[in-house]
Amino acid sequence: MFSVIQITIAALGCVVLQQPFQTCIPYALEPQQTEPIVNTAIPHKTGAAIDVALTAQAALVWDIATNTVLYEKEANTKRPVASLNKLLSALAVRELLPNPNTIIEVPVEARRAQARGANVKLPIGSHASVRQLLEASLVPSANDAMVSLAIAGSGSESEFVTYANSLAARKGLFSTKLANSTGLQEGEQFSTAHDVMKMLSLAYADPLLRPFLSQQKGSITTVEGAVREFTSTDELLGTYLQILAGKTGYTLEAKENLAIITVGPRGQKIGAVILGSDSRFHDMKSAVEYVLRNYTWP
Repeated sequence: MFSVIQITIAALGCVVLQQPFQTCIPYALEPQQTEPIVNTAIPHKTGAAIDVALTAQAALVWDIATNTVLYEKEANTKRPVASLNKLLSALAVRELLPNPNTIIEVPVEARRAQARGANVKLPIGSHASVRQLLEASLVPSANDAMVSLAIAGSGSESEFVTYANSLAARKGLFSTKLANSTGLQEGEQFSTAHDVMKMLSLAYADPLLRPFLSQQKGSITTVEGAVREFTSTDELLGTYLQILAGKTGYTLEAKENLAIITVGPRGQKIGAVILGSDSRFHDMKSAVEYVLRNYTWP
């Protein structure tokens, strides 16, 4: 229903335009079309560029601010992602052991993890804080540190895996499944580039975990006084590509994997995931540079 004032104003307009009331008033009162609202913050592809060549079997690049996918390759295909699983494990630890100053024991199970991959040679039976063990789990991707956290949090690694998989479902990671806390090759476990994107974003949003994702070096000192120094497995740290967050992963089955958040020349934040690569750092630089060359940001 139109008000008397609206009809009066429309009638006066008809007089000025010298149009018949019976045709002018309905038109004057009709809602006028407006231009659609466009989100000008979304990056715009500048042209049909030649596709980037990657050895990776799956890849994903996205704009952090708008969550816009800028490049993808088999990004929804399930595949092993090795130690990228530790991102989900770290998120589970944050729920199970919320106090980072809690002191826990390095269990005998950590010895098996030390024999199978990256580790910081934690003495069995020694003690360290949750904060230190999370740092060692994410910076050098130490399997013995993550197993220690998993068992302290749930009583056994199998119980921890059950909890972590339920957390994945709660966080919308419907294409992710863990078989252990470390990503070491065993059982049925997988994820996708899209789910790794979510895992990295969740870990980056955690104020305790965030610094560990861009840390080049560190050390852990047990309560008993044993000191273990370590270096990040991410070779892009300290290069021209500024890394705000990153996590690596490798097994023979999964091949080379890498997830990062970086910054472009205009301050635009970009996330990227490389899975199943023969040369993850080269592939990552190629994928990010491709996007920066072929997209413009408002």
